[in-house]
Amino acid sequence: MMIGSLMLLLAVSLDADPAAEARQAEIDFAAAFAERDVEKFFRFVLDDAHFLGAEETYSGKASIREGWARFFEGDRAPFSWRPERVLVNDEGTLALSTGPIHNPEGALIGYYSSVWQKQPGGEWKVVFDGPGSAVPQPP
Repeated sequence: MMIGSLMLLLAVSLDADPAAEARQAEIDFAAAFAERDVEKFFRFVLDDAHFLGAEETYSGKASIREGWARFFEGDRAPFSWRPERVLVNDEGTLALSTGPIHNPEGALIGYYSSVWQKQPGGEWKVVFDGPGSAVPQPP
């Protein structure tokens, strides 16, 4: 019975698609933000992560929590995002996720970029986030 379970586990892990896993992690990360679930949100952030803001860099989870506290004020998220492109290295251990950022009314306000690292237990965590880019202006 144990050998059968191990073979099933191995078969499932061989079929795993790292890009799909990283995409789902980004979707769940954004959902935690939209749901205003601070604890769930920060479970996706590595302890030694770096978030690059427009004017400053937050290094380490404690600094990120402090810097992002203002984004968790109120019942409505001040912005939302979704992955549009997710690229994973050949080893399936690092991922780059990029996509649009929208304000609460749905207007495009910029683009984000996040680098994710697959942990030994299989979960994906953000190691670098931002600074993203502004919406290109028409000529």
